[in-house]
Amino acid sequence: MDHFNLQIIGKIETPFTQKLGIPRQPNLAPNIKGRILLNKEFAREDTLRGLETFSHLWILYWCHMSTSWRETIRPPRLGGREKLGFFATRSPHRPNPIGLSVVKFEGIDSDFNILISGMDILNETPVLDIKPYLPMWDSLPEASNGWIEQTETLRPLPVNFDQLPSAQLQLLHNEQKTALKETLCWDPRPAYIKDEDRSFIHQIFDLEITWKRDPEKITILAIRKI
Repeated sequence: MDHFNLQIIGKIETPFTQKLGIPRQPNLAPNIKGRILLNKEFAREDTLRGLETFSHLWILYWCHMSTSWRETIRPPRLGGREKLGFFATRSPHRPNPIGLSVVKFEGIDSDFNILISGMDILNETPVLDIKPYLPMWDSLPEASNGWIEQTETLRPLPVNFDQLPSAQLQLLHNEQKTALKETLCWDPRPAYIKDEDRSFIHQIFDLEITWKRDPEKITILAIRKI
């Protein structure tokens, strides 16, 4: 059997509308909130019965914006310089671009959408499956981190809002400000870009954010409503 069909069960609603700015791992931005919008045939009380007893969920999804695959990948953790086989990375550029994330379960709304938080997933991403996260079996403290153990420990940077005009700062409510801090503090620039004079623009929620990396911090330069 060379091919088989998968059924999409819904889609994920997140604040991330483009690749730049998405956390590289879901637990790096624990306060980012979203929803899994199930298709009509799955959005029922019976299909979700018992889900509320778990604190975290595995989400399997289709990285629909990945249209090609590569034998080797340049992981950001290696500065975008060294190549590894795609099987040794979590890159979406693979023959079957299946993504896997652990998210926190926050509840179920009146339309049977699943509320979640802590995500590294693009908005409108198709969902393939949802499974409970079981720490008694899924967490293996003795497991090796492979080549990642040889890389520098990630340290969050301060996110500075001081250069923003007060009118632009007022565009942010507390949840959005927290989300910006959590996503930008990990320096989401492409790994091959080291120019600290260059500014970047990305979209999150209904905002367009202009920012740059200074030696010791991330500075937000402008915010504009989309």
